Amino acid sequence: MTLPEWLAIAAVLGGLLATVIAVRTVASRCNFSSEGSRKSVHVVMGMGCCSFPWIFDRPLPVWILAALATVPILILRLVPFIKNGFGSVLHGIARPSYGEVLFAPAVAAVFHLSGGNVILYLVPILILTLADAAGAMAGTRWGKHIYNSGDGFKSIEGSCGFLLVAFASILLPMACIGPTDFAHAVWIALILATLAMMAEGFSDRGFDNIILPLGCFFVLDRLIGLEIPSLAGRLIVLILLLVLVLTGSRWSSLSGAALLGSAMLGYGCAVLADWRYALPPSAIFVCHLFTTSKRDLKKSLDHRLDVVISQAIACMPWVLASATEIIPPDIGLVGISLAMATQLAQLDHSTRRLIDNAIQPLRSVSKGFLLAALPGLLWMIPISPSLALPLGIAIVATFVSLPVSTFAARKLSANHESGFWFLKGAISLVASLPALLLLQ
Repeated sequence: MTLPEWLAIAAVLGGLLATVIAVRTVASRCNFSSEGSRKSVHVVMGMGCCSFPWIFDRPLPVWILAALATVPILILRLVPFIKNGFGSVLHGIARPSYGEVLFAPAVAAVFHLSGGNVILYLVPILILTLADAAGAMAGTRWGKHIYNSGDGFKSIEGSCGFLLVAFASILLPMACIGPTDFAHAVWIALILATLAMMAEGFSDRGFDNIILPLGCFFVLDRLIGLEIPSLAGRLIVLILLLVLVLTGSRWSSLSGAALLGSAMLGYGCAVLADWRYALPPSAIFVCHLFTTSKRDLKKSLDHRLDVVISQAIACMPWVLASATEIIPPDIGLVGISLAMATQLAQLDHSTRRLIDNAIQPLRSVSKGFLLAALPGLLWMIPISPSLALPLGIAIVATFVSLPVSTFAARKLSANHESGFWFLKGAISLVASLPALLLLQ
């Protein structure tokens, strides 16, 4: 570390402290709401972070700065008399939030990953800074149409405000200093702003402060090199998935955040791997809509984001392994098909046990493999003889998973519902591992 780098760190930290003091003073005199005070600090800090590519030429000083900034924020959060003073600017809201603790490490991580590419750093930080604040302010001021988001609520008006500001935060830097022309920048902005809005919609307790910048970085890095036809195809897939989940919301027992998460999961499968990978998760969603509509379960069941995370645990390892070329695409498709088959079998088994007090494992397993696995396995017809052994083992594993899932439901679902759903996802992933036998 050089002296200029230490001086730069000191200047940024001094600016942060001055900002907190100034905002607290203005907020107390102008009767700002707690949310307004918090977002004011958020915007000033974020805009300051946008200057980092012109101040620091390597990641180490930014990581040190993040650590030095996070420690006093933790003190503001944990020491009572400080929390009620200066700390009220950041912690004056009633709901639990970890956003202020995650902000600095997220900025440092994006700076590190960007490798000196200004656009890959600047766009995620602008979305985190401006769009997030705009969404919060729009929701507070005009929010009337509410949807559930984790432990809290968000509004459609707030999400629309987020979308508009995110679009501008992407388009303007891309058009001015980006490596693409204006037409490419528009397509990229449409896709990335929509995905960021969806991610913000299902993030709660401040976790959007790390989900948004890192997620936007990875998606932007992937989109920049694509031609317009490829970008248009990805936007169409995204819109179709949004239409599917929003149209199905009238019958679904999934919360608003879970619906957005479902669309994000399907899109991630289609874009990171290929479009066939979205078929098994989409089949589960369609089965869910049919079951909840037929049995009128929307009012009696309330499924949160944990359900979608459970599916992500089961299928995303296959998607990522294929996307990074650790395994061939066809084997990844078999793996995600088997994982989603086990997921659907467990869901059907638990639903029938809950609603009808009936246990029909053969029916549940058959439903899982015919409806969730078949859409993916049909593409494997050319290698169908070699599928027999992995498929047989996966079916046996799914039968075994049903009593395990039932036992876990009795032990965990009452007090540890999230852990129960995460366990179901892990069980489904393990049951799909026979797909790796195709590597031989």
